[in-house]
Amino acid sequence: MSQLLTESEMLDLAAKIAVQARIDKVERSQIENLLAMVETALDPKNSPQIVALYAYRQVDRRRIGKRTADLIHEAMNKLSEKGGRREDVRRLLGLVKWIYEALGILGEGPDLERRLKVEVKNLDFQGVLKMLRGG
Repeated sequence: MSQLLTESEMLDLAAKIAVQARIDKVERSQIENLLAMVETALDPKNSPQIVALYAYRQVDRRRIGKRTADLIHEAMNKLSEKGGRREDVRRLLGLVKWIYEALGILGEGPDLERRLKVEVKNLDFQGVLKMLRGG
């Protein structure tokens, strides 16, 4: 089995997902629903795929933006490739939730997207902290 993602890599993935979710105006309850989906897999190693599938289901229901779902899928693939299991998915999505909630002070939608100094795909956790500090 490969080495799992580092904490720094997890923070960077979580930052991208959380910022994109704010831009897409994803409701907080959807982040919580993603966390709940982690527990539905009978085999813990299938949790990443279940979460990715659920994210795309919610795109169809117009609850999660496609770009947010794509980032969730990318993160879940990375976790799965590294042998990530239920607890790893839970940790990543927990970080997404904290970052998402902290970003509430900056707003959401197009206003937030305009204030970003970089594209979401190039954003990292330190960039999010800088935004939160007002830098």
